Amino acid sequence: MIRVPVLVVGLMLAAGAAQADDFPAGPMHDTVTKACTQCHTAEVVTSQAKTRDGWVSTVNQMVANGAPVSDAEFDKVVDYLAKNFPAK
Repeated sequence: MIRVPVLVVGLMLAAGAAQADDFPAGPMHDTVTKACTQCHTAEVVTSQAKTRDGWVSTVNQMVANGAPVSDAEFDKVVDYLAKNFPAK
């Protein structure tokens, strides 16, 4: 009986590791991964293309919804997202 919960936890951890790999390396990678994949799959973020202003709006919305991004991290998170997922 204990094997099923262990299997489920193992699968969840493996999924989390795969999500983290979907974000490009660079400053704020870990912060963005933690903040975004708390509620979303990485693909929800990585499939978007926005201007810096668009990312400001999105990150503001996510912070209002509980994303763990401090005031000190805010601009750096937006810069990371705008650099790696720019408007096309």
